Amino acid sequence: MNLNKKAGLALVGVLAAAALPVEAATPVYRQQVSGVNLAGLVPPIATAAASFGSPLAFGPSWGEAGAGVFVQTLDGVEDDADGAAGLVFGLGNAKKAVGLEVGLALSSLIDSSNAPGGFGDNGSFSAKLHTALPGGAAFAVGVNSFGRFGDSNDAGKSSIYAVGTKVVGLPVAGTKKNLVLNLGIGDQDFAEPGEDGVNLFGSAALYFTQQVSAIVDYTGRFTNLGVSVAPFKSLPLTATIGALNVGDRYDAGTEYAISVGYGVKF
Repeated sequence: MNLNKKAGLALVGVLAAAALPVEAATPVYRQQVSGVNLAGLVPPIATAAASFGSPLAFGPSWGEAGAGVFVQTLDGVEDDADGAAGLVFGLGNAKKAVGLEVGLALSSLIDSSNAPGGFGDNGSFSAKLHTALPGGAAFAVGVNSFGRFGDSNDAGKSSIYAVGTKVVGLPVAGTKKNLVLNLGIGDQDFAEPGEDGVNLFGSAALYFTQQVSAIVDYTGRFTNLGVSVAPFKSLPLTATIGALNVGDRYDAGTEYAISVGYGVKF
């Protein structure tokens, strides 16, 4: 597998709907615990996800779109699980100039005490300008959670960020593996709860094969660990499962999540 050579199709095609909030009523920092990238891939390449909470610099261009669903446990609230759904599509051309990723996040899958209202009643939008760089790299600037509607109107401010992502080839046990490194800076949901400053976030994903990756992700508030699998070589379906807030920051407890994403090219 050589993700460096395939970055134009494989990783630039990764469709990320970042920071989808389950919108638990309390505490405020749980909005970021609930944030997970829903990754799908442009056919015919099936590739495991490269992050588990932080936005990537790669994104879709015109003719690429995707959808995903995310479900997590909720520790210490009345309903012990909830979920979110997302849609993303691309405009422009990131390989030739700049691409624009536009996303819609629906913040709750069910009517619950964590997010009153039915499916689709609460949500927000996101946007990301991104460009492909030489050597399997990309850079992006974006904003999450603007244009909130429903009960999400009261869930906080939008978050602005900048991020770079790079594919690095590693010789491991006589074979070449790939490491996807991701580093960015952002405000609001990436910063400490109740503070107006900015914070670093980032992730590292080791690809055992193109279809299997192990992920360590720091969102600016929490450390998440995940394993991602693209089970079918010819189907752009990606599933990621893991633990959120493994360091138990803010006494929020460690929670568990799974996301499933599917990408299309038209």
